[in-house]
Amino acid sequence: MIPWTEKYRPKRVSEVVGNKEAVESFLSWAKQWSAGKPSKKAALLYGPAGVGKTSLVLAYANENGLDVVEVNASDFRTAEKVEQIVGLASQQATITGLRKRIILVDEVDGLAGKEDVGGVSALLKVITNTRVPIVLVANNPWDQRLAGLREKAQLIEFKRIHKATVVSHLKKICAAEGLKCSDEVLKEIADRSNGDLRSAINDLQAIAATGTISRETLNVLGYRLRDREIFSALAAAFNAKSVRDGRLALEGLDMDLQSFYQWVFDNTPEQISDIDALAEALERLARADMHLQRTTRLQRWGLMKYVTPLITTGVAAAKHKAPTKFAKFSFPSKIRFMSNTRNDREMRERIATKIAAKCHLSTSKAWREILPFIAFIFSHNGAKARGMAKFFDFDKSEVSYLSSGLKSSKK
Repeated sequence: MIPWTEKYRPKRVSEVVGNKEAVESFLSWAKQWSAGKPSKKAALLYGPAGVGKTSLVLAYANENGLDVVEVNASDFRTAEKVEQIVGLASQQATITGLRKRIILVDEVDGLAGKEDVGGVSALLKVITNTRVPIVLVANNPWDQRLAGLREKAQLIEFKRIHKATVVSHLKKICAAEGLKCSDEVLKEIADRSNGDLRSAINDLQAIAATGTISRETLNVLGYRLRDREIFSALAAAFNAKSVRDGRLALEGLDMDLQSFYQWVFDNTPEQISDIDALAEALERLARADMHLQRTTRLQRWGLMKYVTPLITTGVAAAKHKAPTKFAKFSFPSKIRFMSNTRNDREMRERIATKIAAKCHLSTSKAWREILPFIAFIFSHNGAKARGMAKFFDFDKSEVSYLSSGLKSSKK
C-alpha cells in the first residue's frame, strides 16, 4: 500500500495546499531564473515539517519538465562530498541535454553542527558558481553557521497550515478513496496535526486501515507524540498482542523503519531467552529484512505493510512465555560502531578523494588499494612522506592520521 502522503503529493503547483504567499514568492524567484536573471541564485524555503516545502519544488519541477537532483544535506557534511554531488550537478547538463535541471537540498540545517567539515562553505561556493537553480529546505535556518547561506539565498517562509485548510484537503482524500468520515473526526485529526498536513494524512490513513472511521476508531491513534522515546516504542513492540498494537508501537516515533528494525534485531536475543522462541523471532526478522531490501531496490512500497507487523507483533508472538528476568534495552552495536568510527571514516574518505583525483582512480579503489600503502610509507619513512604530502595536498590533520599507520581504525 502506497503511503497516502506520496499518493496524494501535488503534481502541479496549483495543488499545493496552503502557504499561498510562499508559493507566489517561490514562483517569482523561479521566473527570474527562467529569464536568466535571478536576483539570488538559491532560494531557502524554511518552516515547520509537513507544510509543503519539498512538495512545492517537486510539483514545480514536474509541471515544468525539470530534472530534479534531490539530496539530503544531513547525509554529507564534508566539502568534498558537497562538491562531488551538488557541485557537479550545478554545472553539468542532463544526459540528453534537452531537459533543464533544478537542485533540491533538503534538511540544510543538518549542515550546521559539530560534524560539519567544510560543507557549508562548499555549498556557498557552489551557489555562487551554479548554472542551475538551487533550492535549500530547512526547518530552522537561524543557526549562526548558516548565516552565509541566508545571505546568498532568497528566504521564503512557510507557516503551519490552517485547520480549515487541512480539513478541506482530508475531505478530498476521503472522496478519492471512497471513505465516509464525519467532519467531527476530520476536525479532530486536523487539531492533532498542529498544522502539519503530512502527519494529518498519515493519521487519516492509519484509522482508515481499521475499516471503520469513527470517533471510536480515532481513539486508536492516541495523541501524536513527536518526541516519543525509542525505549518506550521497543517496550510496546516486544509486548504487542495484536497487529494493531504493533502499529501503535511506532506511532509518533521520529525514526525510519530501517533504524527501528536494527534496534529490534539487536535487542531480541536479550528479550527472548528461550532458544526455540529466539529462532522463531529471528526468522520473522529475516523475512522483514527481505521486505525492506526489496522495497528499496524495487520501489515496491506495497511490501512495507508486511514489515511493521513482523518486527513488532511477529517478534512479540514468538515469546511463548514471559522472560525470567528483566533485561534492559541496549543501543544497537551496528549504529554504535558507525557512530564511533564516523570521524575515522570521514578522514579516510577525504584522503582517498585526494588520492583518487591525483591518480585518476575511483575513490573506492583509492581507499582499498592505495591508501594502506601510503599510510605505511608515512608511518615508516618521514622523508618520502613529506614529498607525498605535498603532491597530494594533504593538510596537517591528514598527515597526522596517515603517520599513525591507520592504527585508530584497527582498534
